[in-house]
Amino acid sequence: MAVNLKWLKTVKNFALGHNVTPAYIYKLVKEGRMELVTVDGVKFVDASMYKGIPVTNRRK
Repeated sequence: MAVNLKWLKTVKNFALGHNVTPAYIYKLVKEGRMELVTVDGVKFVDASMYKGIPVTNRRK
């Protein structure tokens, strides 16, 4: 899989840029709504795929 390195952001930096916590990003990954890229054991978000946070369609 070829990924452009300039679009990779750490989970923490991606989360802070979208005003959510890193734990919320990991929750989205666990639910299958986001996918992370692992480089040398470090997890990154491909910001070219995710311009924003995936929206939840759940009712409260």
